[in-house]
Amino acid sequence: MSEIGSRKSVISPGAGPAAGPWLLLAGLAAGLVVCLVGCLLIAVPQAHASKSQWSIFEDHPTLVRSGPIVREQTLDTIKGLGADTLRIEVKWAEVAPSPAARKQPAVDTTDPGVYPGFQPYDDLIVRAVAKGFRVMVTLAPDAPRWATSGGRGGNYKISAPRFAAFARAVGRRYSGSYGGLPAVGYWSIWNEPNHIFFLKPRAQSARVYRGMVQSGVPALRATAPKGAKIFVGELAPVGTATKVIGPLRFMQQWLCLDSRFKRLRGRAAARQGCKHFKKVSADGFAHHPYGPTTAVPRRRDIINMLAIRRLGSALDKAGRAGRIKRGLPIYSTEFGYQTNPPDPFVSTSPARQAELLNKLEEYSYRYARLKSYSQYLLFDDVARSGSSALRWAGFQTGLRFSNGKEKPAFGAYMLALVVHKRRGGVSIWGHVRPGTGTRYVQLQRRSGGTFVDDGSPIKTNSRGYFTAQRKPRAQYRYQAFGGPPSTAGALGLSRAAVAR
Repeated sequence: MSEIGSRKSVISPGAGPAAGPWLLLAGLAAGLVVCLVGCLLIAVPQAHASKSQWSIFEDHPTLVRSGPIVREQTLDTIKGLGADTLRIEVKWAEVAPSPAARKQPAVDTTDPGVYPGFQPYDDLIVRAVAKGFRVMVTLAPDAPRWATSGGRGGNYKISAPRFAAFARAVGRRYSGSYGGLPAVGYWSIWNEPNHIFFLKPRAQSARVYRGMVQSGVPALRATAPKGAKIFVGELAPVGTATKVIGPLRFMQQWLCLDSRFKRLRGRAAARQGCKHFKKVSADGFAHHPYGPTTAVPRRRDIINMLAIRRLGSALDKAGRAGRIKRGLPIYSTEFGYQTNPPDPFVSTSPARQAELLNKLEEYSYRYARLKSYSQYLLFDDVARSGSSALRWAGFQTGLRFSNGKEKPAFGAYMLALVVHKRRGGVSIWGHVRPGTGTRYVQLQRRSGGTFVDDGSPIKTNSRGYFTAQRKPRAQYRYQAFGGPPSTAGALGLSRAAVAR
């Protein structure tokens, strides 16, 4: 939830207009991406490619804040697109008793039965599991007012013990042994803790998050299903002057490391509250790799998709320092590009959005440590009333406009295609997201004013990925099939792509 996070926050309706520098940068820089990303992709050795990635999808407005009919329709659409994982943010203040009260209600907050707001989440998780989705629950902001220091609200100095009680309650509710509800096997802690909207004060946010992780991870392990995987991080990608601590700097502060990722000791450790640091017992590191669509200078504290290997390097250093497990996998849990139209403040057209989503998916696929590719929103947010800045303060990263009309990215997400120049021709990468097992594609090449079949049908791997090489430097697309074209039905026709 990067910028996204601001608008997703239920208790902070005014947060939206101020958030989102990385998504704005993404739009402004989009015109430069084609050559650069293509060159970077060619430079990444195929041997290091991932065999598969989770396809994570999130859309809180239609999946949680709607009703059963819209929820069911949305799940069917997302399933039809080929996504296999849902990220569901269980927002503490949405489910908690008396979230606006300054004092904690006189109830046992480790008991999931005292939380009145779980109904839409229960319904969503039951439906999602029945449809075969992998479910990941994020214990997410905002915190209820009574869980903040002095009842101040606004996610100010969140109480680690009260967060742990919340974690125990949610873990128990989705343990597989509570009220007939299904088990949830994947969890993550908080959303963009390095963003001032989600943890305050900014100067102490890393210390607050440290406490939440140190209390929340064991609380989840005590009640969530045996063998459940717990992720930490969920960081915003771009450091700013006043609102976001850069992800690398935040990691150093949270994990009690100096600027070289060495352990803080002595007085430096004492000043940061690090004297009793406990190694983080997490199973993965979640990140939101929004940001510029071009490479960024190493001196900038930005971890966008094209800089994701910097995150891997930082995690390796933290692992060598004994702060986290070594070799921790990375999960992209929130990602997308806003479009114009409808948002006049970005420069990414709907057609460019489709191209970028495909190119960056290939880039992420070729980094084996990155275990997922995510899409935030099926539908654009509805425009708000007020000034232009307020009107477009929501998120237009959807695969559909707010009126339901499909953007080019809808089909591009379902049937990804990237074409690169190479010596003597082109190389082609694709991902048939819908379906299971080996699928087939029939490449088509533009010849004159029409497309003609190019070669025999190609088998994908068991996860729907394929590569090919062709000599003509032309525009290509493909028809996808659920099995051999002679016997299986067509899944759809990809967008057309040309080598750049």
